[in-house]
Amino acid sequence: MSTPKKSTKSAAGATKKNDVVETFIPLYTKNVERLAELQKKSLDIAAEQNTELIDACKKAFSYIPETPGSFLFDLVGQSFNRFVETQKGTIDLAVEQSHVVAGLAKERGGSAAKVAEGVTELFKQSVEHSVAAQKKALDYYAEQHKTACETAKRQFRIPDNPAADAFQSGIDALIDTQKTMLDILAKPFKGIKAA
Repeated sequence: MSTPKKSTKSAAGATKKNDVVETFIPLYTKNVERLAELQKKSLDIAAEQNTELIDACKKAFSYIPETPGSFLFDLVGQSFNRFVETQKGTIDLAVEQSHVVAGLAKERGGSAAKVAEGVTELFKQSVEHSVAAQKKALDYYAEQHKTACETAKRQFRIPDNPAADAFQSGIDALIDTQKTMLDILAKPFKGIKAA
C-alpha cells in the first residue's frame, strides 16, 4: 500500500509569493511617503512665494495715495495659507489610506502578481486623484481671490489700477506655476504599468 505524497511545491510557492508581497509593499509605502513629502515641499515653496509677493505688493501699494489698508493683502495671504494647510491635510490622508491598503494587501497575501497589479493601479489612481484635487483647490483659490479683489475695488471705489492688475496677474502666474509643477510631478506616474 502506498502512502500519498504531500506536495511541498504549493507551500514553497505560497512562501515565495508572500516574500514578494513583503518586499513590494514597503517599497510602495515608502514611495507614497516620498511623493507626499515632495508635494508638501512644493506647497511650502508656493506659500513662501505667495508671502514674498504679498509683502512686495504691500510695500508698492503703500506709496500710492488713497489706497485701502493692507487688510486685503492679509486676507489673500491667510486664504492661501489655509489652502496650503488643507492640501497638506489631504496629502496626509492619502498617505494614511495607502498604509491601510498596504496592510490589507499584506493580510490577504494572495497572488503576488495580482497584489502588485492592484497596488500599482491604486498608486497611479492616488496620484491622479491627488493632482486633480490640488488643481481643483487651486482653481477655487483663484476664483476666491478674484472675487475678493473685485469686491474690494467696488467697495473702495478703486479705479482700474495697473498695480492691482499686476497683482492679479502675479497670483494667476503663481497658480499656473503650481499647476505646472503638479503636472511635472505626476508625469512619471502616468506611464506606470503593473508587472
